[in-house]
Amino acid sequence: MKNWMITIILSLACIMGKDRWYSKNLKGIEELHLEFNLIGLDDSVWENRVVSFIELRFLEYDLRMVENIMPKISFDIHVLDSRVEKLSSFLVVLSVYNYSVSEQNYYKSLADTLVTKRLMTSKVFSHEILGQSSSQNLYRDIEKSINQLISFFIDQWYKDNPMKQF
Repeated sequence: MKNWMITIILSLACIMGKDRWYSKNLKGIEELHLEFNLIGLDDSVWENRVVSFIELRFLEYDLRMVENIMPKISFDIHVLDSRVEKLSSFLVVLSVYNYSVSEQNYYKSLADTLVTKRLMTSKVFSHEILGQSSSQNLYRDIEKSINQLISFFIDQWYKDNPMKQF
C-alpha cells in the first residue's frame, strides 16, 4: 500500500512538473546588459569575436545591448582543453537575470498600498549545453553551441512577446 501511494505521488509530481518554469518570464524585455565569462581559455581575440557575434545576433531581433541595466544576459563558458587527450569538454550556459519581488513582500505592499523597494535579483531564464570536441574543433563547436542557445532564447522570447514578430 505504501509503495503504491509513493508511486502515485511521484507520478503526479512528474505530470505536474513538466511545464517550463521560465514561461512568460521574458515578456517586455527589449534591452539587455551583456555579461560574458570565459573560463579555461586565454584567447582575448576569440573572446571579442564571440561577443561581437552575440551582439549582432541580438541586434537582428531588435534586442539592444546596453550597459549597467537590468535585465542582464550572461554567457558563462567553461572549457577544459586537453591537448594530450583526444577529447576536450566545454559547458556553455546562457542565463537571464532580472529584478523581482518576493511573494511575501508583494502581498505586504498590496495591503499597505505602498510599492516595495526590496527588490532581489532572480534568474528568469536559463539553458545550457554540455559538449565534447576535439581540440581542433573546440572553438567551432563552442560557437555552434552559443548559436543554438541564442536561437533557443529567441524562440522563447517570441513565445513570450508574440507581437514582436510583426
